[in-house]
Amino acid sequence: MLDIPAAHYWVILAFALYLIGVMVFSFFSHRVMSKGSFVNSYFLGNRGLGGWVLALTVAATAVSGGTFMGFPSLIYTNGWVMALWICSYMVVPLTAMALMGKRINQVARISGAVTMPDVFRDRFQSPTLGILATLLILLFLTFNLVAQFKAGGLVLREAIRLNPPPAEVLEISVSPERQLVVKFSSNGNETTQRTAMPTKTAQFIGHEVDPDARAVRVKFVDDGREMTKLVRFPAELLTIPGFGWKVEKGYLIGLLLFAFTVIAYTTYGGFWAVTMTDVFEGLVMLGGVLLMAILAINAVPTAPSGATGLAAANEWLIAQDPALVYGPGFNGFLPLGMAFSFYLMWSMSSAGQPSGMVRLMAFKDTGSLRRALVLVAFYYMIVYSAIIIIFICARAIFPTEYLREMGSEGEPDAIMPAMALKVAPSPFLAGLLLAAPYAAIMSTVAAFLLMISSSLVRDLYQRSLNPNASQKSMKILSYSVTALVGVVVMLGAMNPPSFLQYIIVFTGSGQSCAFLMPMLFLLFWKRTTKAGALAGMLLGVGSVLGLYALGWIDNRTQDQPDLWVRSLLGWLPGWGEIRSDKFAPLTPLGLDPLFWGMIGSLLGTVLVSKITRSDPAQTARYFPE
Repeated sequence: MLDIPAAHYWVILAFALYLIGVMVFSFFSHRVMSKGSFVNSYFLGNRGLGGWVLALTVAATAVSGGTFMGFPSLIYTNGWVMALWICSYMVVPLTAMALMGKRINQVARISGAVTMPDVFRDRFQSPTLGILATLLILLFLTFNLVAQFKAGGLVLREAIRLNPPPAEVLEISVSPERQLVVKFSSNGNETTQRTAMPTKTAQFIGHEVDPDARAVRVKFVDDGREMTKLVRFPAELLTIPGFGWKVEKGYLIGLLLFAFTVIAYTTYGGFWAVTMTDVFEGLVMLGGVLLMAILAINAVPTAPSGATGLAAANEWLIAQDPALVYGPGFNGFLPLGMAFSFYLMWSMSSAGQPSGMVRLMAFKDTGSLRRALVLVAFYYMIVYSAIIIIFICARAIFPTEYLREMGSEGEPDAIMPAMALKVAPSPFLAGLLLAAPYAAIMSTVAAFLLMISSSLVRDLYQRSLNPNASQKSMKILSYSVTALVGVVVMLGAMNPPSFLQYIIVFTGSGQSCAFLMPMLFLLFWKRTTKAGALAGMLLGVGSVLGLYALGWIDNRTQDQPDLWVRSLLGWLPGWGEIRSDKFAPLTPLGLDPLFWGMIGSLLGTVLVSKITRSDPAQTARYFPE
């Protein structure tokens, strides 16, 4: 029997209604899909996306779990400077959609391309390029999907919110690494929980057990200010048969529910299910953040001056730390130079994502692209502005409860679900608000699942192994592969790596550096050659992989100064720097691997194309006089 708080049954009911809506869209999408060619319909929607559908499917795919889980945590920790950190997302429609949208759609129609690797393969008549693009997509998206599945499981865990079993607090201390260590005894077993201190200089002064909440309230003082952090009793763990992994019961239930729903509707409905549910989920996200922003502003306590709403939130933040309101932010989080780097990174990284490119291959006419471009720009502006306002208010409502040191390991902050449950006037409405981050995660996962399936079925099987495959065999294989990939990723999410935030950044950078420059040049420069595109792809992804590998080696060997590898590589710019995570990359001259990958990809594509010859017949086909 599941021990669920009574109020959370209403939260679960709201989630159930949302999921029923998703499955209804999948059912009707399956019926639409049966009207055209299976491969074109399942993976590309018969190139029939109008302006509104294109806008919402592009937006919903880009707005992932990080937008509603990781980004709110950064706002809560660093304050208003995060608006500068994310502001280039407003110009992503210009860099991604306006830059290549019309041309990639034209090229895809000329060649009959259904997937992004198809474009590379058909433009140069090169199976090698198509297979390489497919393998890179499989590499990066599989890692990303594990992170997204974990986020989906966490959101559902918060919706269900199983009560932990009763426990006794044995000891509370602070470790030499400045972690709060709480030892519990539960069901005859001793358990140790480690969590970050609320601030770097906080001092532990006592604790208070709350048996009704099944938690302990740990008290701190920092510079005369008292702070409280809630540490829940240890959750019940289940052992996964055959693997031996111990997984939190609530998270496992949430992960299984998430996996079942997203795998089912993606497998059954294909591209039309993903795009139509993207429309639904995009509207859920928009409505959810707007409603939550209004509720959050109203929930801010009245300031000592009598100010209310957002003005009161600013006053409370200034009282906590003026750096939360003024740049460069808390602990100098975002200097001006780094803000400029992030402005370039977001806009360029988004333009190079295959999941966005395949949607640009699916719109029906130029008018649809123009309408979608404007709509996506406004959508991003509204959603990200609302999220910033919500979690500025969250810092005023929860001054210290969810703080942690930047870069600390452990579970992601729960500020998003905490705010939904805090500001909603009823548990049912809280469930509807929690549907917003869930929708963001589902839309991204569905798009990535379909891309991996199309890469395996279309690019590797049909184009490389069995060109004469029948429609029936393609249908069976597509359904099977989509479901199988989802199950494999779900297993990975049961025991995910602890540095998921860095993996998401790594996968986004890797895809952009592999695909953006070769794609732009093959679309717009007739002198681009097969060898040039191949060189650009390899140099771009090689630069990113190399810098991440060097960062990992540096991080793992810093406590062994006499090791030969440290002497060999000590000349590298950025070598020996202290990093916040063992997976953090090397950043020569303080510049992100994305910058070096883009430079390498650009030079490789242009220089190798200059010294090799293009195929005149292919050039004439895609660049008619």
